[in-house]
Amino acid sequence: MRAALLYGPQDLRVEEIPDPGPHDPARIVVEVEAATTCGTDVKMWRHGHRVLPPYPCAFGHEMAGIRADTGERVLVSDSVACGACPTCRAGRSQICRRPTWILGGFAERIAAPEAALHRIPDGLPAAAAAMAEPLAAAVHAVDRGSEARDVGILGGGPMGLMLAALLIGRGRSVTLADPHAERRAQAAQLGADTAAGLSRHELVFEAVGRPEAWQAAVAAAAPGGVVVLVGGCPSGSEVTLDAGPLHYDELDLRGAFHHAPAEVDRALAALADVVVPWEMLLGPTISLGQLPAALAAREGPAKKWVIDPRLQE
Repeated sequence: MRAALLYGPQDLRVEEIPDPGPHDPARIVVEVEAATTCGTDVKMWRHGHRVLPPYPCAFGHEMAGIRADTGERVLVSDSVACGACPTCRAGRSQICRRPTWILGGFAERIAAPEAALHRIPDGLPAAAAAMAEPLAAAVHAVDRGSEARDVGILGGGPMGLMLAALLIGRGRSVTLADPHAERRAQAAQLGADTAAGLSRHELVFEAVGRPEAWQAAVAAAAPGGVVVLVGGCPSGSEVTLDAGPLHYDELDLRGAFHHAPAEVDRALAALADVVVPWEMLLGPTISLGQLPAALAAREGPAKKWVIDPRLQE
C-alpha cells in the first residue's frame, strides 16, 4: 500500500510499504477515506515530535474510513489509554501515562485496536468525521473551563474556531482575537466578536501554542478569572509566566490536553448536528504527494487540508 513516511524533519516520502494488520490479530484494518491535517502534523513534519517512533515512520492522526472486517464507517482515534496507570484509575484517561499512540493516517490503510474505533453518524462525510479528533480536544477544553458567560479566545486557527463554535452553541458571549483578518472573518461568521488582541474576560482560552501566547492569555484574564491553556507549546520551549496576576488577581490557570473516548463520541455528534460548521474548516482535497506543500502553507483562513490516499499523483 502507499503511505507518506517521515525520514526526518521536512523529509517526507510517499512509498509502497507492507499492508498492516495480518500479523497482528489484535488490530483491525481500516481503509482510510480521508485524513485531515493539523498543527501537530506541521510540528512533526518541521521538527519531529516526542510521540513519533524512530524514523522512517508513518504519521497523521486525524483519520476516518471503513473497517475492512465489517464495512462499518469509523473514526480512528489517535490513542488508546492503558487503563491501569494512576491517572486512568482516577478517571482521567486523557492524561494517561502509558498511552498507545496510533499514527499513520496518511496512508491507504491503517491497523488500530478496536478500542480506538468510533462509529461515524449516518450522513457525516469522512473528511468531517476526521475532525472529531481535534474537536474532542476542544470539547474537553470547554469542560475544563468555567461557567462564565464572558469568554475570550486567543487564536483563530481551527482549534480556536472549534472552541468558539462550541461556546457560542452553549449561549456564551465570545470574543476571538487573531492578527489575521481572514480568521477574524471566520469567527464573525460563527457569531463571535473579533479583535486583534484580547481585553479582560472572565474566561480565557489560549489556542495558539506559543509561550508568549500563554503569557498574553494570563494578561487578558479578569480578576478572579479562569485561563485554559489548550495550545501545546513546542518541546523544549521555556515558558515563564508572570506570577503577579496569578497571585494578586487569584487567577485559576488550567491545562487541557487531549480527550477521553466519550468526548470523541460527543465531538462526532456535534459535527453531525452541525454545532460546529465543519464545512468552514475544510480545505482542498489533495493526494499524499501534495502533503508537504500543504504542511508548509502558512497564510490565509484557518483550514484543514483533506488527504485522500486513494488519489493518484
